[in-house]
Amino acid sequence: MSEFRQDPVTGEWTLIAPERGGRPRDYAFEREDLGDAQGCPLCAGNERMTPPTRSEGRLPGSDLWVTRVVENKFPALSAPDDVLGAEPLDAPAPYRATTGFGGHEVIVETPRHGEGLADYSDEHARLVVDTFAERLGYWRRDGRVMHTLLFRNWGRDAGASLAHAHTQLAALPRVPDAVISEMGNFSTYWAEHSRCVLCEAIETDDRDGRTVLERGGVLVQSPWAAPTPYALRLAPRRCAETFEDAPHSELDGLAQALVSIARVLDEHLDSPPLNIAFHVAPYRVSEIAILPYHWHAAIVPRLSERAAFEMGSGAHINVVDPDAAAASLRSVADGLESGL
Repeated sequence: MSEFRQDPVTGEWTLIAPERGGRPRDYAFEREDLGDAQGCPLCAGNERMTPPTRSEGRLPGSDLWVTRVVENKFPALSAPDDVLGAEPLDAPAPYRATTGFGGHEVIVETPRHGEGLADYSDEHARLVVDTFAERLGYWRRDGRVMHTLLFRNWGRDAGASLAHAHTQLAALPRVPDAVISEMGNFSTYWAEHSRCVLCEAIETDDRDGRTVLERGGVLVQSPWAAPTPYALRLAPRRCAETFEDAPHSELDGLAQALVSIARVLDEHLDSPPLNIAFHVAPYRVSEIAILPYHWHAAIVPRLSERAAFEMGSGAHINVVDPDAAAASLRSVADGLESGL
């Protein structure tokens, strides 16, 4: 029989209904041609096609950039130097509106066209993670924004407009409702149990066999209430608000976990379109809640679409049991690690 399950961090409900689904090969998506470097604005040699470089990352002993940060050429948000923050706009009742203040950056992950997370060396992946952390710190020091959202779209069906591997950062003047909701769930659980709800979820999923892999204290798990097929949660065992100042071992673990799970998903699901969204605490967390926040990331292969049931009910339908997903992905991860 199907089950309704609630995620204690997001508060969202999911209907786990494996009898409605099939095996991984039953999911269909169109494999896209990544093309070549000609005309790609994110490739090395085409820097003139993008806004000016804000930051670069290089490997030791190399004069060539590996990561590069630029303002999005078509920014959804902007932060002029002479503006202190979002300003209210006139709006017809009962609506509210403000100016679109903030930042919108593109973090180019590689100079080479056609590469993806699964292709990065440990050193390359660590440089990508260091670039993420550096940009989180940059916007914290700016002082005019409340929150930064790091998100990665891979593949046209996942919302990527460019085939070249990149992550985006949105610096926001307000804390997203999803984060506020999560912080409320953290606070409620702490008040009732004196424990971090995500720490407890990590331990439960680890104990019950839903850990796919672990690298340097960073786990990738198929959570008990996973909202969609093969949806995963990445999180550290260490309870921390953000990873921008994490220990070196944890940053190594984050880099290695991202590469490892990308390889697993490529192998098991034939390189699916993929979304990754990092959830970190607001910059001025004490203004939102007393309790700390436990950073994490949602890793979501785009194997199904949100339809009328989801829109009407506010709940998800997942046709793959999270335990089965964990077992199959863990088997692939173990095989790749052993070289089989």
